[in-house]
Amino acid sequence: MGKHGAPGSAFQKPAQKRGVSDHSNSPGNYAYLQLLSEPDPSDICSAILFFKQLSTNGTAVQDRLFMYPQQWDRMSPKKLGKSASAALSILRAASTKYDIWLLPIDMSAATAAGYSTTNSKLLRLGQIQFMQYDSVLYVQTPGLLLDTGKLDDMFLARPLPLRHDKNRQESFNNEAWIPMPLRANRDEPLPSTYLITVNNIEGGNVEARTHIPNVALPGFGDLVASPKRAARLAEIGEEPGYVSFDSDRDGRVKWAGNPYFGTWRSQQAEVCDGIDFDEIIHNGK
Repeated sequence: MGKHGAPGSAFQKPAQKRGVSDHSNSPGNYAYLQLLSEPDPSDICSAILFFKQLSTNGTAVQDRLFMYPQQWDRMSPKKLGKSASAALSILRAASTKYDIWLLPIDMSAATAAGYSTTNSKLLRLGQIQFMQYDSVLYVQTPGLLLDTGKLDDMFLARPLPLRHDKNRQESFNNEAWIPMPLRANRDEPLPSTYLITVNNIEGGNVEARTHIPNVALPGFGDLVASPKRAARLAEIGEEPGYVSFDSDRDGRVKWAGNPYFGTWRSQQAEVCDGIDFDEIIHNGK
């Protein structure tokens, strides 16, 4: 599946690839994705927590992908900062423990051309890595997984668009998934939930299809929700699968009005023991 770290990389890959398609009762070959273009220790630890919960809660989607700029592998601990360096060390240990595929993406050409390093550009450059999958589901970090089965339903509950096929209506007119192009050149933020499908097509070209969930669709549109929406859903017994957190102008998670913040912070601290997140907020990375 492409590179998982150059020689001497700080990262490790799982010893053996295990895709959903390896299982006899598999509905398809899918993967969950989280990605970061900046080495924020809190966001890294939130991703580790997400992958740990998927692994321990028995998700039906076996592959877990974490995408990041390859330059992180070449940065010294001093340049990364103490907390970020510690978080990345925990991530590489977690990659083996929880079968996380680490995908370092070379962004040097883009940065040399004057482009900033953003999540959307990282995804644009790295999405070629997804060709072996039927679809990959990106969910934003930071956030909190509440119900693994409900999040799996993003893949399993309704037909996916998958590859464009004129003989399959769900591929071009899908009730659950709305087309949403990736506009990396505009530096637009990624949607909190993004379905990505990459295939070879005629003439040796590559087709990348991207969709967002139809939030108006009952029972499906709220499988991933904001903290306020999730709290309202919980009041009627319909808590979502995943809560996607909001951030302030400085990129810090908003705690005000987020009833899930305390739970997330305590669980985050468990997977990244020794990192003082309050100190990071006040003193930087």
